[in-house]
Amino acid sequence: MSQKSAFNQNQVAENAYVEPSGVLDQLNLPPSVVRFVRNYKRIIQVVAVVVVLTVVIGALYNSYRNNRIEKSTNNLAISLEASDDEKIMALEDVIVEHSGTPAALWATVELGHIAMKDNLFDKAETYYSSVLGKVSESNPMYGLLIFAVAQSQEAGKKYDKAFQSYKLLKEVAGYRDEGFMGMGRVLEAENKGDEALAVYEEYLGTLLGEKENPQLTRMIHEKITRLNTTE
Repeated sequence: MSQKSAFNQNQVAENAYVEPSGVLDQLNLPPSVVRFVRNYKRIIQVVAVVVVLTVVIGALYNSYRNNRIEKSTNNLAISLEASDDEKIMALEDVIVEHSGTPAALWATVELGHIAMKDNLFDKAETYYSSVLGKVSESNPMYGLLIFAVAQSQEAGKKYDKAFQSYKLLKEVAGYRDEGFMGMGRVLEAENKGDEALAVYEEYLGTLLGEKENPQLTRMIHEKITRLNTTE
């Protein structure tokens, strides 16, 4: 009798035992969700760690990048204050030490300006073209760089290349005037009066219906008149 009683007590104790409820149970989540979380707990933990690491690494990278840009900008400002040969060396250091930053691009452009002043037109074109190849059409520098490339080509008497650069420039918003005038000027330099005349007439046609610049319009008319009288 005692053994039977003991057996019954143990069985009652086992039946009375209830597994402690977890956080998932306390959240009143649907049973299917609870089962999914428990079945894939390990995977969910790994994913959570990856997400946290991604956020942390992203924040650290942004901080590093901001610090790098700030440092490169300061170095560029110092370089621009230097004089003559020291300025060139300082700008070259910015390009090497801060490659990939806006400061490095501006340093390259500044070297192009220096080369233009020294009549090193091929060298200037190389500097400008290298930066142009690294910026998108939406970048504010885009039009300025095409203009700089065209001017260096024109100064170096590379008229065919300059014409194509000015032709591209006139399609950039805000640079129509510089593009058309550059095209006409290059054609005149090559003694291609008929083609230059066609460019100026086309340019004049683009001004119709717009709020014209009287001085600019008068200058174009003068060029057209001069070219017509020299035919």
